[in-house]
Amino acid sequence: MHLKTEQLTHENTPRQATTLPFVLLCDGLSSPANTGSLFRLADALGIRHLYFLNGTPDLNSNRLKRTSRTCEKRVAYSIVENSLALITQLKGEKYSIIGLELTTDSVALNDFNSELQKIALLIGSERNGISSELLAFADHLLHIPMRGQNSSMNVSHAAAIAAYQLINNLNHG
Repeated sequence: MHLKTEQLTHENTPRQATTLPFVLLCDGLSSPANTGSLFRLADALGIRHLYFLNGTPDLNSNRLKRTSRTCEKRVAYSIVENSLALITQLKGEKYSIIGLELTTDSVALNDFNSELQKIALLIGSERNGISSELLAFADHLLHIPMRGQNSSMNVSHAAAIAAYQLINNLNHG
């Protein structure tokens, strides 16, 4: 049996525009391609806000704009001068800070079971990961188990996997 199917486009894709109690804390990101990918991810999954800590993304970068596909114009974001003040504020708003980093204390993403209602996913720079200063403020540390020989993956890919898993665990998916 041959199914008749039609590939959907931006114009005919059903959408439900909504944002979730989920924010992304981006610590020291420098790649315009990764930054653009994170804007696109936030738009796709309903992530409420992107916070850029310890660095300022080049929002005029053509690479960022191409990768983002104009999502940088729709997704709320802030460039944060005082990272610890932001984390304190988010904790006061009942957000749990979840660091995505392989450490001696991190738990595999697929083993993390939680009743959290508000999540601030903390991701690190392409080269050094999450700064030790911010890592100390995480309520939970998670990692994505690797099956290959590499111990990590691209930050925007890792953020996408973790955000999707966490959002669906919150029953927001």
